[in-house]
Amino acid sequence: MGINFPKDAIVICGNLMLYPEFSKYKSFVDPQNPLVNAYQTKAGDTFYVEPGFYMGLQGFEEKRAKDMPLIMKALEAMVALHHQVVFTADYENPFIEKTGYVYKEISDLTDPLQIYVEDKSRGSDYGD
Repeated sequence: MGINFPKDAIVICGNLMLYPEFSKYKSFVDPQNPLVNAYQTKAGDTFYVEPGFYMGLQGFEEKRAKDMPLIMKALEAMVALHHQVVFTADYENPFIEKTGYVYKEISDLTDPLQIYVEDKSRGSDYGD
């Protein structure tokens, strides 16, 4: 029983992954969005990982490595719930547009888990 990829998908040879956290999923190239990693689960759900989202995920991996399994489980649950997801850095300015897909940011995964990376930067002391 094979996986039914979207009709315009090109299957990458083997399981070539640019993002090792997603190596358990089948990757494919979407011709309309070749710069964004696309994946399909065994259940046939599809999701995209935009570069900005991945950078946010790396930030959590760097600062909260012990929480990564929980974050990845939350990502998996989000895909299973919605079936078509674009993981983006910014809802208002996504890298790609996919009709029928829901858009989720890293905080949609981490906030419900109460996993935060504290922003210790402070505003400038200089006024205009």
